[in-house]
This record gives sequence, structure tokens and C-alpha cells, in this order.
Amino acid sequence: MDEMMLAGIVVIASALPGLVIGLMLLTGKWDPVSIKAARDPARARAATARLLLVIDALLILLGLALLFSPREHATVLAVGGVGAVTLAATVLAIAAVRANKA
Repeated sequence: MDEMMLAGIVVIASALPGLVIGLMLLTGKWDPVSIKAARDPARARAATARLLLVIDALLILLGLALLFSPREHATVLAVGGVGAVTLAATVLAIAAVRANKA
């Protein structure tokens, strides 16, 4: 197993817990205290679930790209993938913070 495969597996494995938490929030199976304290708990839950699901979906896509792409594309994939995840996290975190204000 080379480094690219290992990196892809690690990225995918690290995204799975957040994906599960996002799905639990989206379906209402988990209702944390911070979301109950928000002015609009349904909006806060949806914004937080969206944040988790989008970021973890991007991480899974990055992991799959690392698994199946040639080794010479690793640097471009890593930089582009991390940039996309950071941009999505920033934009969606702003929405989640606004939705969670009590």
C-alpha cells in the first residue's frame, strides 16, 4: 500500500464520524443543548447539519480522489481539496453561527 492510498483511507475514515453526526442532527436523532438554546432550534439544527454534511462530503471526495488518482497529481489535489474544504467551512460556519445565536 503506497502513501496515496493510505492518505485517501485516512481522509475518508476521518470524515465518517462527522457524517454520522450530521445525519443524526438532520434527522433529529440528536439534539444538543446548544441547539436547544438557540432562538430558532430548527434553523440552528439544519445549519449545523448542513455544515457537517458538506464538509465531510468534500473530505470523502478528496479521499476518493487521493485513492484513485495518479501520484503526480497528489500535490494539486491536496492543495485544491484543502482549499475547497476551508472555503466551504468558512462560509457555512458563518451561517451556522448566525443560526445558533441565542
